[in-house]
Amino acid sequence: MSLQTDVTTWRNNFDQTNINTNNPAYLGSIKDTSGVYHTGAASYQAGTNNPYPFTIYAGQGVNHTTPAAGGGKYVLTSTNGFNWTTTDSNGNGKYEFNTSGALNTLTLGTTPATDHGAAPASSTLTSFLSSAPLIQVTGFNVAVDYVAQHEFGVANGNSAIAVTGTFASLLSNAALFDSSSLNAAIIYDLTFDSTSTQAFEYVLDKYLESKGSDITDTYAHIQTALAGSGVSITYYAQASSASGVATAAVAQAETSHELLHAA
Repeated sequence: MSLQTDVTTWRNNFDQTNINTNNPAYLGSIKDTSGVYHTGAASYQAGTNNPYPFTIYAGQGVNHTTPAAGGGKYVLTSTNGFNWTTTDSNGNGKYEFNTSGALNTLTLGTTPATDHGAAPASSTLTSFLSSAPLIQVTGFNVAVDYVAQHEFGVANGNSAIAVTGTFASLLSNAALFDSSSLNAAIIYDLTFDSTSTQAFEYVLDKYLESKGSDITDTYAHIQTALAGSGVSITYYAQASSASGVATAAVAQAETSHELLHAA
């Protein structure tokens, strides 16, 4: 069993049909840096294209015909907080995705049985179906920064990359953008899932290649290759065996906010 096989299985389980009709309810949910939960359009600060700065960003793609069947879910965590803004600095109608902060952990699994809504509920924001497989990447920011530097020639995962060539093929709805950071492309792709290779897949593959492995390798070989790197990629046959997936409720935001998001 390879990492690529399991990533492909996860992508097949993530049903992006509803988000690709530009329904803002499916944009995902966040825990902001004040500990407050926001979901869908309300994740964006009023009158802006900018989500609240967050420590957790989670999304799910439940089966669009039978939501109760569940689907794929992702959780990104940022230890010290993450900021994401959208601008059109030259007024040409194309956007720039700007970010600051680190995406420290990426977790891929299946929606818990109690949550099959458009986006993760506050009580199950970081929870996964305990009996289903889970992939957990820690030190993800290390891999992102490395790939930004060595594949795209920029300083780190928050540096602007022109949306051309390989990078354009990795960014969902690429025609809408002039530039994006690699971190922004990762989040956006996880939500829209409309590229043949997602940005996070590319990051994992290229980083593993730098360590003498690749995304098609077995987990045993991958762990050996990553030893001492600060990056870990672990597969759990059952999510209940993994750390960091316990249910934790966060405060509910009292107000709703307008979505002005490039999609």
